[in-house]
Amino acid sequence: MAKALSNAFQRRIQLDNAVVWTPEGLAQVIDRSLVTMAFDNLSIFDARDTPLTPRYIVEKILIKGQGGLCYELNYLLNRVLRENGVATTLVTGTIFDDEAKDWFTFTDTHVLNIVELNGERYLADIGFGLRSPRTLVPLDGSVVGFDETQYLVTRDDKFNYLNFKKRGEAEWTLGYRFAIDYREASMDALERSRRIMTFEEASPFNKNPLIALFTAEGSQVLTATSCTVVDGKGKTKRAITREEFDAMTREMARPGR
Repeated sequence: MAKALSNAFQRRIQLDNAVVWTPEGLAQVIDRSLVTMAFDNLSIFDARDTPLTPRYIVEKILIKGQGGLCYELNYLLNRVLRENGVATTLVTGTIFDDEAKDWFTFTDTHVLNIVELNGERYLADIGFGLRSPRTLVPLDGSVVGFDETQYLVTRDDKFNYLNFKKRGEAEWTLGYRFAIDYREASMDALERSRRIMTFEEASPFNKNPLIALFTAEGSQVLTATSCTVVDGKGKTKRAITREEFDAMTREMARPGR
């Protein structure tokens, strides 16, 4: 049976080889997704009144070649996993605000995937910006790493917590939490997240445009006024003009615009 969605997704993430749906194969899919599909909030500004639907998300990311936020990127990954028989649950979580040292005002606005492979459960998240784990993270408390970053899921009697840190650092940084008794998130739950991110004053995404993308050498972050690049030579940040922003936006997240 043809897997049209999976085939389109594989072309979108520029993965030529056939995917074997093992932990190693899915880790490769996650990494390829994060270097080809931008984490961006542009739709908050140019499609703010467009509600989420399965068709809209597929068309936006796979046909138009755009990026998105967690409720779009992880929903699409969930659809692909299901099409290939991978047991997966799309769940919501709450982001920890590291600057405020508190949980985000609106709970359950982050969207992620929990997958089960070979009897083990993992976190799969391609929608957490440059904090997205570039691999699967097991829920059993094992530490995993990708390049210079390590990831760990801890838990208490109510929640699982995603933590991360640079290799060699002593302290873990808290990313987000999601309920131990998690349930499948509906499209209504995703639309709630979209509306909060789009319209609420507390949203970190409705003030200025942002595009973030991992690269083979590191990462690139674009705002309306600056471009920050991390590569093997270090970190550089430079001011950009509106014309440069528009050109780089077309390259990173809005082809054909």
